[in-house]
Parts: sequence; structure tokens; C-alpha cells
Amino acid sequence: MTLRNRLGLFALCAALSTSVMGSSHAETDKARFAARLGVAYYCFHHWVSTPYREGKFVGSALHRKATIVKSGTALLYAVRELKAAKQVAAAGKDTQVQSLVRSIDSMADSFDTVGRKFKSGKFTGADIDTLNGVFTTLDSSARAAKIEVKDVPVTVPGA
Repeated sequence: MTLRNRLGLFALCAALSTSVMGSSHAETDKARFAARLGVAYYCFHHWVSTPYREGKFVGSALHRKATIVKSGTALLYAVRELKAAKQVAAAGKDTQVQSLVRSIDSMADSFDTVGRKFKSGKFTGADIDTLNGVFTTLDSSARAAKIEVKDVPVTVPGA
């Protein structure tokens, strides 16, 4: 991650923290959790889901190998962000956020597995469908916990 990207992520976290200044720790935990999850969602949407829908993983696609490596790198970066979100959830006092830990574990495991498949070039369309399903499940759980997660644009190192 470049210094510029780190500063951008720091500024985002600071802005989220400032926006809930004076409120309870639970709200701060939710904001930090949502920010980390938003980065993971962005990595998935921008580097995996969109290229897949655009047909950039098919055998005849231009720059297919580069797209696959970028997608694998993005998924591994998303795993890092999911683990950070899990730490926020586990350490926080908000029971709604804590209830999402199992869903995060499931999503991180799926991202990690498919990310490694991408990097080796051995994946299938079913792997993408699995990621979409896990993503939908966690998104639904977060909404049920009244946590709105939006994509947080970041530049993925190496992608």
C-alpha cells in the first residue's frame, strides 16, 4: 500500500470517527466495522465481480492473466480487511456487530480460498458464484444489524 493510499484510508477512518464523536463506543465500533467491511466489499466489486460480469476471465479475453492476478491480489487484500473488521467486532461492545463474526469468518475463508485459486489461474465460475452468495449473506446480516456498508474505494497494492 502506497503512502498516499495509507493516508487516504487514515483520513477515511478519521472522518468516520469524527462523525460519531461524542456518541457511544458502540457507534464508533459500527463505523470502524463498516469502513473495514466497505474496503473489502470494494475489492470484491471492483476487482472480481465487475470483471467477471464483463467476461474478462474467459479464455479469449484480452489481458486475462493480468486480470486474474489482480483479482487474486484484491481478494487477499479483502481478507486482510475482513480480519481487521473481525477484530473490531470481537473487541467491541456492540452485540449486533459481535454477532457478525461468524459471517466474517465464512466470507474471509471463501475470499482466501478463491483468491489463491485466482493467483494460480485455477478457478471456475462456481467460485465466483460462491463469493457472491457469501457476500450477499454477510450484507444481509449487516443490514439486519442496522449497519449500512458501502464500497470504500482504495487502490489495492499490486493490482
